[in-house]
Amino acid sequence: MEGKTLLILILVLFVYSLIGGAIMMALEQSNEETATTDITTTLSTFLTDHSSCMSNSELTALLTEVRAAYDSGVLSVNGSTTAASQWDFGNSHFFVLTAITTIGYGNQTPATKGGQAFIVIFALIGIPVTGLMIAGLAEKIKKFYSYLKTKTIPCLEKYTKTENVLKHLLIYLTIICLLILIPSAIFFTIEGWTYGEAIYYSLITFTTIGFGDFVVGTENEGGTRIVYKLLVIIWLFIGLACLVTLIGECTDTLKAFTEKKEKEKVKDGSNIRDTDTDVNIKTDVVNGDLTKVA
Repeated sequence: MEGKTLLILILVLFVYSLIGGAIMMALEQSNEETATTDITTTLSTFLTDHSSCMSNSELTALLTEVRAAYDSGVLSVNGSTTAASQWDFGNSHFFVLTAITTIGYGNQTPATKGGQAFIVIFALIGIPVTGLMIAGLAEKIKKFYSYLKTKTIPCLEKYTKTENVLKHLLIYLTIICLLILIPSAIFFTIEGWTYGEAIYYSLITFTTIGFGDFVVGTENEGGTRIVYKLLVIIWLFIGLACLVTLIGECTDTLKAFTEKKEKEKVKDGSNIRDTDTDVNIKTDVVNGDLTKVA
């Protein structure tokens, strides 16, 4: 894929996702605000009616436990009313991007009929475009990867096999550091997860499984969250492209290995036939049957 084509795809996908985020915000945010108002009113009325037997702190503790149970899949009730908006523009944009990459964390879903209908149509168009863009990025990464493989390590020039193994190892370790270990350290710092949980989130995201038990940017608010999530999206696309490249490399290696084995079988079969022919000729000569030899 040419560079210009890839840039056009990136631009089209970016504009497309911005439009989708704006539409999802328009469809879902008012419903979210209404729900927030309703639950706030309900909780206020509940505290007023039960002020003699329950304090605000006790109710907060109860809701915290309910939310923890909900997040664990035990209850289908949302006990939190203080979380940042899920349907501001930043979160809406993040939502549509995770939809068209087929990750779909599941922690954020459209509640309106309009939102549900729109995201289906949006994803049907966006997923193929995203696939083309990731394939284009993977192609560029593969070229760079091939370039790195041609570079020689001065002290290992005479040891070709060792040099190839070491080069592949260094390339893979660099990719793991840049896409998994370092970003996970950032998530560990910002999100308050353990480092293991951050690595788990990274791997679950790159494999597009997207369980939704860990999602970035759900606690911090404001413009910082938008920038943060935008950087996460860039990291996500690069990581998916690297994954596609890795799968392609594994497929090419397996294909080359299979073809080599097939050629060896054909060659061995040809050698066996030649050997049988030679044996037959020698037998005929010994027996004096020169007509068969001719």
